[in-house]
Amino acid sequence: MKKKFPELLLVLSTLAIISLFFTVYLTRFVANQRVEAAKIVEAERKKEEQAAQKLAKRTYQEKMNDKINNKEFDNRMSVPLIIQTEEPWRDVFYGVPDEEPLQNTIAINGCAIASLAMVSSYLEEEFQSPLDILDWSGNAYFEKETGTGWHIFGEFAKEKKYQYEDLVDQKELVKMHLKKSHPVIVSVKPGYFTEVGHIMVLTGYDETNNTFWINNPSDTEKKGHAEQAFSEDILTEEALRYWAIY
Repeated sequence: MKKKFPELLLVLSTLAIISLFFTVYLTRFVANQRVEAAKIVEAERKKEEQAAQKLAKRTYQEKMNDKINNKEFDNRMSVPLIIQTEEPWRDVFYGVPDEEPLQNTIAINGCAIASLAMVSSYLEEEFQSPLDILDWSGNAYFEKETGTGWHIFGEFAKEKKYQYEDLVDQKELVKMHLKKSHPVIVSVKPGYFTEVGHIMVLTGYDETNNTFWINNPSDTEKKGHAEQAFSEDILTEEALRYWAIY
């Protein structure tokens, strides 16, 4: 037994060393796993933070179009909201030649141009910017005292081979076209929507509530017109004339 004691001691020492090395290895492995897990968590946190920052930087137009495309509004066509004060078209000249350039831009005068861009984008199922409309119209339809002439709507429809109807002030015809998913352009007087004459697009009609969806090219996040359903009374008070293009 005495002869075997050194051998046993050697075996036990070896096992102790192996156990020590295994413990050290296991400790380091667990520590490394925790570090890797922490890195993954941090990477996910940064990714979420970047996504939140990106979302916060999105314009009102972009956020509203996400909602429209996701069909968050009942009885509404997927007509994109195009705001005349957005880049890259806001400062492009549109108005009276030889007049003050800063007072003759799409941002100031381009409500009809932006409205046609919305309608055309919907009908073509492809984005058309106000610059695309301006390539066709130039300043030919703009009148110094009254803004864009109403005849632009019929001539644009003819150019694009769209169907077109001048609905005058007949709201029942407006409702009929909206229920058929035909966008309707509306001209409004100074009042609720604007301090001057203005052009917008009606994009839907809720028969149950007798309300209308409106894409206003001068909309802002503060106004929030794109998220509101407007009563027939407001439309009756503000509207001057309607045109269906489809």
